Amino acid sequence: MDRRPFLVAAAGGVALAVALTGCSVLRGGDDPVPRPSRAAQTSAPGPTADPTVQAVSMDPPSIAVGTVLTETDVTSPSGRTFIHVRVVVADDGSFRTELSGYRSTEAQAMTLEFRRTVPKPTDGPGHDYGQVQWQADAQPPASSPLDDVGARPDFLESVVLIPTVTTDANGTVDAPEWAGHVLAVAPLTWLVPNPYPDLTVTRGAARPGAYGVVTTTDSRKADYFVSHGDDQVTVAKRFGITVPELRWMNPDMQVASNGWLTENDHLNLDPSAR
Repeated sequence: MDRRPFLVAAAGGVALAVALTGCSVLRGGDDPVPRPSRAAQTSAPGPTADPTVQAVSMDPPSIAVGTVLTETDVTSPSGRTFIHVRVVVADDGSFRTELSGYRSTEAQAMTLEFRRTVPKPTDGPGHDYGQVQWQADAQPPASSPLDDVGARPDFLESVVLIPTVTTDANGTVDAPEWAGHVLAVAPLTWLVPNPYPDLTVTRGAARPGAYGVVTTTDSRKADYFVSHGDDQVTVAKRFGITVPELRWMNPDMQVASNGWLTENDHLNLDPSAR
């Protein structure tokens, strides 16, 4: 009797058994195949160096919808250009600029913007926030978003009007008097309480995720130079503060979606210098 078909069938059966049992035959014994570990099931950890970090609130307490945060009149030195400005909390919790009463004896395109300093009339361009623009033959929009100001816009110190250089469809350039320079400026008084009146910063030791260097500057008692791989949660922990407090002191702070800070940025650690 030819035994080769039987041997082939037996070998095939062994191979099938090995495949079905996850190679338990090769390990020896009948122990069940272990389940994948939790580490194998989850994705790689993010950049945060502190293993105790959990989900945290990233902003100071919200302000009630409809709250008027600041309100002022912006008038040119000659009195020929005027606008009323106020900032309010919108229905979705964001901030909006509301404009009314605009008048000007000279038809010219105009830009309204907020700044971190209080410039003088005739001063040139600066770091602007919440720009609103309108054409010479139009009224400004009644309401516009005030974006890129973080959770609290009260770090902004002034609102300014700047005549705008425009070019029509024929390529003709209109550059009115004071174009590109401050025509009118008004300091801002914010009706926003300080959410952290007792904020104290301590100088902790460098650590993974917060290796940056602390120095002083002309305007800050403590300035933090961001190192590669620093993340906002660990930096906050190093200085004994919360992430919302760090973000409140640094409304311009750049944070990646994974929590990393931008290398070589300077962060303010002085609450009075916000």
